[in-house]
Amino acid sequence: MKKVKIKRLLFIVLIITISCGQNKKNREMVNYKKEIRKLATYELISSPLYLIRHSISGGLLEISINKKIILKNHEFSVKSQKHEFINHLLKRNNKQEVSIKMFPPVSEKFDSNSSFSLELSKFESKDNWDNWIDDNQQTIILKYNTNDVKKKPNGFPLTENGKFRRKVNIEGLLYFEKKIEFEAEMPFENEVLLNGKELSKLDSKTLEEKVLLEYQRFANSVENKEENIYWKMYYSKIAYFSKANFLTKKDIDDLIKEGEMYYNKMSYLPIENYEMKFYDEGRLVCFESKSNELEFKGKSPLVATAVNPKNPSDVFKNPVQFYFYMPKDSDELKIMY
Repeated sequence: MKKVKIKRLLFIVLIITISCGQNKKNREMVNYKKEIRKLATYELISSPLYLIRHSISGGLLEISINKKIILKNHEFSVKSQKHEFINHLLKRNNKQEVSIKMFPPVSEKFDSNSSFSLELSKFESKDNWDNWIDDNQQTIILKYNTNDVKKKPNGFPLTENGKFRRKVNIEGLLYFEKKIEFEAEMPFENEVLLNGKELSKLDSKTLEEKVLLEYQRFANSVENKEENIYWKMYYSKIAYFSKANFLTKKDIDDLIKEGEMYYNKMSYLPIENYEMKFYDEGRLVCFESKSNELEFKGKSPLVATAVNPKNPSDVFKNPVQFYFYMPKDSDELKIMY
């Protein structure tokens, strides 16, 4: 009888121990979601918000701002983006630089249909953007379009051999690059990244192993249902972006919903066929796919997938990118974006 009581007591202790451990794990997981919610901007922010729009036809495109990549589009089709926030890529210094690189598809030359346009806009505050009704609430600070034509003094377009004469003629070129300076004000600097190591100077093999480990850690956190690891990495990915672009509670709620979707409904393909790339003067590192599929070329090799239950042949695929930095007093990679 005594032995039975002892066994029962040990069983109760074991259950309590497991329960406490699980509660602690759950509390930690909830704390990360709470930290994400704290990223929301609740007060009216008077600092400017900057956005970029672009369109491309008949070419492959890369856009970076202050040597930080913002977009890679290797699809041979017309692609337009409604907008992209860019505050997180800006320096406190007013002088900023946007770099455009454009390539013809599959080593061909640009033809007469190849073109590119870019527009940078400024809103005086996040509130102006959230309540955007008309174009009077934004200021266009930069416009660039390879389709712009030269004009005569009377305002009529110049023609040559029956064609309009473009200001920037890319037809027949194998490659096109343009760097343009613009002014933008930021109330703070990304000090964390500014003080990061120059990763391009480190041992490449060791660094590649570290980067691969981080990509795999994210994928494994979904596969093994390790919520705490997942939300910690997700928090790191959106933290500075949220701060710099003054995201509101609604914005953050949308990001949390997106994070929940990628955790609950996605699986991840094996990470392969990639190359290591550096940005921001070697302080940022990532992997980029070398896939022959233009839809994925140059994007993250970490690809989230989901099958449409109503149509098994309909498979959603979306690359999930991470940009890593390393603090000067550490040998461990951290997520910047």
